[in-house]
Amino acid sequence: MPRTIWTTRRPQVSAFPNVFALVLCGLGCGDLAAYEVPLTPAALHEAFVLGQRNDQATADFLNPYLKQLTERVEVPHIAEIEVLTPFAQIVDRSRRRTSGYSEQQAARDYQRLGNTVRVRILLLLPAAYPRPEQGTPETNAPQPPPSSSSEQNSALRPEKFWQNFRFALKQHGKVIPTRSVQNKPVHSSPTPDEPAVLDGATVWLEYDANDVASDEATIEVVTPESKTITAVFDFKKLR
Repeated sequence: MPRTIWTTRRPQVSAFPNVFALVLCGLGCGDLAAYEVPLTPAALHEAFVLGQRNDQATADFLNPYLKQLTERVEVPHIAEIEVLTPFAQIVDRSRRRTSGYSEQQAARDYQRLGNTVRVRILLLLPAAYPRPEQGTPETNAPQPPPSSSSEQNSALRPEKFWQNFRFALKQHGKVIPTRSVQNKPVHSSPTPDEPAVLDGATVWLEYDANDVASDEATIEVVTPESKTITAVFDFKKLR
C-alpha cells in the first residue's frame, strides 16, 4: 500500500525518524490508515513499533477499538466489547510484551495466527459489577424483596454461565460466520478472609478477516432474558 511518509511536520526525535513518521501517519492519515488484509511488511513493522512504545500514542490508537457499556440489566452485565483487527492485534500483543519480544517474533505470530478479527466481550456477574454510590439512609427503611432474577443469577453462577448468551458480528444485516469461540473465567482476588469467587467471564470470538469488509459492523450480545446489547465499530476508521 503506497504511503506518504514525509510531511512539513517532522517529529523531534533523533532515533528512528522513519518509524515515527510512519506512526504519525498511521494515527492521523485517513485513507492511508485504512483497514487492510493482509498486512504488508511495512504495516507489520509499524504496528510492532507502536506497540513497543506503549505510551499515550499507543493508548490513543487502541481507544477506538474498545467500548465500555454502562447499561445495566439484572442478569450478568456486558461490561466491555473490544474488536481487534490484524493490525491492532499486533499492536496489542507488542505492547504486552515490551521486554524480549522482537519484530521477528511478531512476524512469526502474525503468520501463525493468520488474518483474523478478534472480538473480546467481558461479562460481569451482578455482584462484581460496580455499583453506583448511594447516600447513607437516615431511616431503617425496609429493603425491597429480591426479584425473580435472583434465582436466575444463581442458576448462572457456574463458570459456563456465558453459554446462556448469544453473540453475533453483523454487516449490512448479514451474520459473519464465527471461526472459533473461547472463554476464560474471571475470578476475584483472594483475601485472607475470603477465597476467590467467580466474577464473570471473558469471551473471545474469532472471524476470518477476509469475511469482514471495511465498513460499519455491529456486535450483538443477546442476554439470557432476550435483551439485545449492541456496539458499532466502523472498520473504515480502524486500521
